[in-house]
Amino acid sequence: MATEAQVRERVGSVAADERLARVRAEMPAVEAEVYFNTGTNGPLPRRSVDATIALAEEELAHGRIGPAVHARSKAMKDDARAKFATLLACGPDEIALTHCTTEGMNIALHGLDWRPGDEIVTSVTEHPGGLYPVYVLRDRRGVRVRQTEIGMPGLDPVAALKRALTPRTRAVVLSHVCWSTGMVLPLRELSDLAHEVGALFICDAAQSCGMVPSHVSDLGVDAYACSGQKWLCGPDGTGALFLRRDRFGEVAQTYVNWQAFTHCDTDGYFVPAAGAARYEAATLYPPAVAGLGASLGWLADDVGWDWIYARIAALGGACYDALAQVSGVTMHTPREQMAGLVHFTLGDLPPADVTAWLGERGILIRHVPRPAVNRVSTGFYNTEEEIAQLASALTELATSRG
Repeated sequence: MATEAQVRERVGSVAADERLARVRAEMPAVEAEVYFNTGTNGPLPRRSVDATIALAEEELAHGRIGPAVHARSKAMKDDARAKFATLLACGPDEIALTHCTTEGMNIALHGLDWRPGDEIVTSVTEHPGGLYPVYVLRDRRGVRVRQTEIGMPGLDPVAALKRALTPRTRAVVLSHVCWSTGMVLPLRELSDLAHEVGALFICDAAQSCGMVPSHVSDLGVDAYACSGQKWLCGPDGTGALFLRRDRFGEVAQTYVNWQAFTHCDTDGYFVPAAGAARYEAATLYPPAVAGLGASLGWLADDVGWDWIYARIAALGGACYDALAQVSGVTMHTPREQMAGLVHFTLGDLPPADVTAWLGERGILIRHVPRPAVNRVSTGFYNTEEEIAQLASALTELATSRG
């Protein structure tokens, strides 16, 4: 297992200690439990909760109507789009705010003009939030789904995609970081392959945005659907969709709210609003948007994205190495293609039982169904001591089960 000094060297030596102390003080949940489940829901920072409560109390005291309220709501949404644009290195006009990653995947997929016989290439390792919209298109529009095993350890994702693509492929639907194995996919190579056959690359970024660098121009993706509540540590019911500006003409509006058009006459002729905001659903909860903006601002300005990415990756590697030394543990994440998700099994114990046993001891992880494994998420707020605590607990469990 990497020593604390080795991890510190990778993420910034003594200054990392001071920054980590400030981070953990801002997130009470990480002091109450050993919090290894950011891949489901990240711990909330105090300022996000404060911003959410403050706006909710303002609405309680003064109502939710009036010109000032509308102006405030617009300003908050513009601010959130701008912060996502900075994080993803794109234009604010290429950001639509959503309620979750799945909503973004639906917007991108259902906005295309599908014809019977068109093909989507995806993988059995994908999250239901990306897979289920594909299955609906299969049944509703006659789309053919070509399943791969991209994301499984030991499989070359580039070679697998090459084999699956055909001239009829309209979209490739894959994650940046696979939720079920922890593999970080080589998105640029994969998106370039998709574009060679004229397909769009639609990416589930639930496990990548906030965990690994996600500059969409470098990745080459056409759509990148993000969660607010995971690695961005924002409230539930928040997220964003990046859609490339030059793809607006190919992706029609699925949701249409009252601000979706710049013009609509009595005959029904309409002109879509400028930018990706045209794709947004009707209502976003203003206090949640305020909380998301506070989380994004804190992560970018106070914590620092470079530090966050480096620390997550360093702790992920340290966790992998520590668990690999536990008798009875089998690792299921490819060591050289990972960041902050670490997947394992312990002997023949059902993963759900391992999750529950650790939870009773204040160590929060989760299990995933396919493949059936346990998953640890190493957040930037975690410590080497917590990794050692997890490894010790698993050793105890393995010993107790003989």
